[in-house]
Amino acid sequence: MKNLYDSIKKIITNKNVIAVLMAFISYFVICLVGSLRAYDVTSWFILFILIIVFLKTDIFNKFMKKETIILSILFSFLIVYGDKLYWMKEDATKGIFNVFFRWGTLLRLVGFFNIIYIILKNVFLKFQNINIFSNNDKKRKPIIIFIGSFIFIFLLWIPYFITFYPGIMTPDSIVELDIVTSKFTSVSDHHPVLHILFIAMPYYIGSNIFNSAAIGVACVSLTQMLVMSIIFASLITFLYNRKVNGYILMGILLFYAIVPMHGYYSVTMWKDVIFSGTVLLVVMQLIKIIEKEKQGKLKFVSVIPFILISLLCVFFRNNAIYMYMFLALATFIILKKYWKIFIPAFLIIFSVYYIVKGPVFKALNVAKSGSAEYIGMPLQQIGRMVYKDVELTDEEKELIDKLIPLDKIKEDYNPIVSDGIKFSENYHADVFDKNKVEYFKLWLKLVIKHPKTAIEAYSISTLGYWYPGVEYWATAYEIDENKYGLEINSKSPYVVDRFINKVDERNVPIVTIEWSIGLCFWVILICCVLSVKNNKLYGIYPYIPIIGIWITMMIASPVFGEFRYVYGAYTTLPLFLLCPYLKLGKNEKVVEKKKK
Repeated sequence: MKNLYDSIKKIITNKNVIAVLMAFISYFVICLVGSLRAYDVTSWFILFILIIVFLKTDIFNKFMKKETIILSILFSFLIVYGDKLYWMKEDATKGIFNVFFRWGTLLRLVGFFNIIYIILKNVFLKFQNINIFSNNDKKRKPIIIFIGSFIFIFLLWIPYFITFYPGIMTPDSIVELDIVTSKFTSVSDHHPVLHILFIAMPYYIGSNIFNSAAIGVACVSLTQMLVMSIIFASLITFLYNRKVNGYILMGILLFYAIVPMHGYYSVTMWKDVIFSGTVLLVVMQLIKIIEKEKQGKLKFVSVIPFILISLLCVFFRNNAIYMYMFLALATFIILKKYWKIFIPAFLIIFSVYYIVKGPVFKALNVAKSGSAEYIGMPLQQIGRMVYKDVELTDEEKELIDKLIPLDKIKEDYNPIVSDGIKFSENYHADVFDKNKVEYFKLWLKLVIKHPKTAIEAYSISTLGYWYPGVEYWATAYEIDENKYGLEINSKSPYVVDRFINKVDERNVPIVTIEWSIGLCFWVILICCVLSVKNNKLYGIYPYIPIIGIWITMMIASPVFGEFRYVYGAYTTLPLFLLCPYLKLGKNEKVVEKKKK
C-alpha cells in the first residue's frame, strides 16, 4: 500500500505530469472562451504546441517565482473579469457579480493563470540578463545620430501630413483654434493655455502670410511633427550616448517612424501629443538624475533641466500636476538623502504652477474651468445606481434631484463615457460647487450602501486602461465641423491615401496590438518588475510618471479607454523596455569611497 502511495505521489509531483496537466486545462479554456472547435485540426495543433511549451519551461525555477505568481494571478483575474464586463459594458441592467461567481469562472481563471505563468516564467528567465550594449568602439558624433534620426522620422511622417492635409482636428481642436482666432478673448484653463499658445504662433504665421486658415493649420501640423521628431531623435541620441546596441536603436527608430499611431498623432491637433512628448523627456531626466546619484555627483544644478522640462509638462496638460505629486513622493522615498536638492526643485514646480494657474490667470482674465472633470467617476457611480433603481431614501433622492433630475439621469447615463451626465443640460454644476462637502458625503454613503453597483460603475468606466481586449476609437480622420471652411484635402496619391487610411484598422493581425492600452500597461508593469529586480528601488523611479498618469486615469477618466490620454505610455515604451538593463542600481565603488 505504501509503495502504491509513493508511486502515486511521485507521479502527481512529477513536473512533466504537472506541465501536461496545465497544458490540457489551458487548451480546454481556450476552446471554451474562444472560437476554436475542440474537434478541429487547428485546435489540436495548438494543444500540441501548448504541451511542448509547458514541458520545455522550467516551471519550478525559483527565479522571480513570487513575482511571476502574483502577476499571473493579477492578469488572469483582469482577463476573466474584464471579458465579462466588456460584453455587458453598455447594458446597465445586468449585474456583473451575478455572472462572475460561477464554477466556469474559476476554471477560466486557472486556465489563464497557467498560460500567463508560462509566458512570464519564460520572459523572466530569458530576459533577466540581456546585454543591450554595443562592444563596437567606432563612434559617430551624437549630433549625426540626432540629425539622421530626426530626418528619418520626419520624412516617414510626411505621407500622413499630405494624406490628412492640413491636419486632423476634433471638437477640442476647433475650440482651441476658436480661442486663437478670437485673440484669446474667450480663453479658459479648460484647455491648457500653453498648448493654445503652441497652436497660435505657427497658425498666425501661416494664416497671415498666405491669408489661408488651411495653411495656418498646416503650419501647426508641421510644427508638431518637428517637435515630436526632435523629442524622439533625442531619445535615440540619449541611448546612443549610453552605448546601446545599434540594432536596438534601429528598432526604436522604426518604432517611432513606422508604427501608425505616431504618424496619425503627429498631424492631430491635440494637447495630448506634445504632453506625451514631454513625458518622455521627463523620464529621460529621471534616468540622468539616477546616473548622477550613482556617480556621487548629484547637485541642484543637475536637476535644473528636470525642473524646466517639468514646467512644460505640467502646463501642457491640466491634470499632470497630480502625476507630479506621485513623483515628488517617490523622489523623497528613493532619493531621501538628497532632500535638500529636491525640496526646492519641487517647490519651484508646484509654486510656479499654482501661481500661474491662480493669480496670473486671474489677472489675465483666464476663466477657470468647472468641477465636472474630477467628479466624473462619482457621477457615473450615482448615475448607475439611479439607472438600476437601487434603494434610495427620500433625502438622497432630493439631493440627487437638485443636482440632476432623477427622471433625466436614465436618459443621460452612459456606462462608458461620463460626459453624458457631467455635460448634460440637465446637470446643475452650480449646485455642486456650492455644496461640495454635502455631495461628497452623499457619494460616500451610497458607495458604502451599494458597493456592488459602485464597483460595477467604476470597473466599466476604467475598463480600457487595464483590460487588453477593449476596442475603442483611437484616431480621427477628418476635421470637425467649423466656421473656417476647413476640411481634409488630401494631396497624396490614391495608393498612399488608401494605405494610410487602412493601417489602423482593427482587423489587421499583429498591427492591432499597438492600439491595446491594457496590453501596453501590462508590458510596462512587467518591465517595471524586472527593473526593480535588477536595480532594486532605483528601478521603479523612471516608471513613476507613467504610473502617475495611469492612476489619474483610473481615478477620474471621462472615457473608459481613451487612447490619446495615455499616449505617453507609447512615447516612453521603448525606454521602459530597456530600463531593466540600463544598470540604474547603486554604484558599489562610489558607496565604498563614501564609507572610507
